Amino acid sequence: MNIAIIGSGLTGSLAAISLAKAGCRVDLYERLSDEELINRDRTYAITHSSRKMLEKIGIWSNLSIDLVPFQYLNVIDYELNKKFQFLIDDLSISDQKYSAVGWIAEHKYLMVSILNFISNIENINKIPTSVIPNTNNYDLIVAADGSTSNTKKKLKTPSFHFKYDQMCITAKVLLRGIKSNEAFEILNSEGPFAVLPLGGDLFQIICSQSVVKGTYNMNLSKSLFLDYLSTILPYGIEPDTIIDELKSFPIDFLINYSFFSGKYIYLGETAHKIHPVGGQGLNLCWRDVDGLAKLISIPLLKNNHSFIPLIYSLSRFFDVLSISVLTDSLVRYSRCDLNIFFLPRSLVFFILKKSALLRKYVLNIMTNGF
Repeated sequence: MNIAIIGSGLTGSLAAISLAKAGCRVDLYERLSDEELINRDRTYAITHSSRKMLEKIGIWSNLSIDLVPFQYLNVIDYELNKKFQFLIDDLSISDQKYSAVGWIAEHKYLMVSILNFISNIENINKIPTSVIPNTNNYDLIVAADGSTSNTKKKLKTPSFHFKYDQMCITAKVLLRGIKSNEAFEILNSEGPFAVLPLGGDLFQIICSQSVVKGTYNMNLSKSLFLDYLSTILPYGIEPDTIIDELKSFPIDFLINYSFFSGKYIYLGETAHKIHPVGGQGLNLCWRDVDGLAKLISIPLLKNNHSFIPLIYSLSRFFDVLSISVLTDSLVRYSRCDLNIFFLPRSLVFFILKKSALLRKYVLNIMTNGF
């Protein structure tokens, strides 16, 4: 099969590798240079669903060198003043042998490894433009050009979209009083707050809060922002130094009504975009890649490729919709401080803390999807 992929970010590039491994000839269209693709300051949580796919296509050993594993995921509800932990023992038996609940990755290291891997695959042809001169040359066209996709605009594909009344602030911070192998997801009335290990005493802070408060905090000096962090970090954890400049971005929710249009297939954030809480975004995108590669590997579908877009859309919709609703619900749960919800919130935390079976079920959804 001849396949065109528009967009060579993390999702588009990984799709190119997966489809090339499935025996396809891939033209990878990208208007940005490799340097521009690499120089993005983002941090991701990598789950076992992504690890399994990366192992399948033979790139896990290359990428894992630059990943930071964590063995503890602490979930804290500040409104309840309660906490529980996800541990390695809460994973499935097959996942436990990797000795990590998950991994933290910086964008630049992932992108460099993936681009280097692509350069050694003969049936991937990189083309420095985002415009396909003749779409008739391809059996399928994969659009992986992001949530503001020009491809999707051109095809007028409808989607459900809204902006949260929140913004996200990120910073790399040196912390004291915290283990180098633990991560935190903190729920409070301003929104979820994540602390992710980057190795040693360096951690990535991802803070979701109202636009008003976020704008105020972005205008603080570094010393005053450190003072602010000391008020919301868990007891015993103290911020020392902010390593880089504070960064902020708005938070959107987006999901297409369909993940295809004709022979065009929408992949990753071109099809869906969710709140960063729980670190599900990139893993959801990469499960799209895995789902498409599995379909293309089926001989019957490879010979009848016109059915692939519809089957792909149907096969991915439940996982994407479920994770989207769950993350959105978690954000609303976090920000709701009404007394009427105090008892059910307390009950949820009590059961999760006491029930290993429920923790295993929840962590399986977080790591492998639906």
